[in-house]
Amino acid sequence: MLLLAGPPLMLAVITVLSLLAALLALRTPHSPVAPARAPKGRSGAGLLTGWRTIRSLPALGWLVTGLTLSNLATGLLQAAGPVIVVKHFGQSTTAVGLVWSAAAAATLLSVTLCRFALDRLGLWPVGAACAALASLGCLAAAQAPDYRSYLVLVAVLMAGEGGMTVVLRTLRSRLIPPEKFGSTLSATILILLLPFPLAGVLTALTPPDALGHVITVCAALQALGLFCAFARLRTDPALRT
Repeated sequence: MLLLAGPPLMLAVITVLSLLAALLALRTPHSPVAPARAPKGRSGAGLLTGWRTIRSLPALGWLVTGLTLSNLATGLLQAAGPVIVVKHFGQSTTAVGLVWSAAAAATLLSVTLCRFALDRLGLWPVGAACAALASLGCLAAAQAPDYRSYLVLVAVLMAGEGGMTVVLRTLRSRLIPPEKFGSTLSATILILLLPFPLAGVLTALTPPDALGHVITVCAALQALGLFCAFARLRTDPALRT
């Protein structure tokens, strides 16, 4: 229904839902093993605690930074999808849904495979491979010559994103102290969601003919951010085990 209503309404809904999800992240329950204390103003204090925990864990901080830049490129591609598919490739709104159905299937497959790969290869090789897959997929999707290529490249991008999500969740469970897990999880989710409203605003303000150039710039930032993150984490014990 959103696709039939038009890209502006879809962008507005994406932005509102992202903001609501970010606000709800502040109310993420604490880990069951944490002390059951509920001081006043715990949302703000918990967010500050989570932010300090992320800063104190370099491996987690670098990965969150890289994924935040990656989410900006992915969010922009998602928000601009209807415009690209309908206006640029001349397809129907149904074709837009097909793109993200293929992307969802690729993500599920990637998550399943990565869970097995982590046990055999470790966090860093799997994470670096998924980061390369996502970066190359996004850069290529911005220059896709036709609808079929665009569909395949978006699926490749989302497969890489799904694998990096598994790496992030595994790393969080290993690094974050149980008593700080809830607050750190809330801060992590909030940071990772912030690029999505920005992506919606960028799409709304960018002329359709210039969307490819903007996506290319964001994809380049994504590739640079992920490269720096995983280059920094290559020797980190947390990702080598």
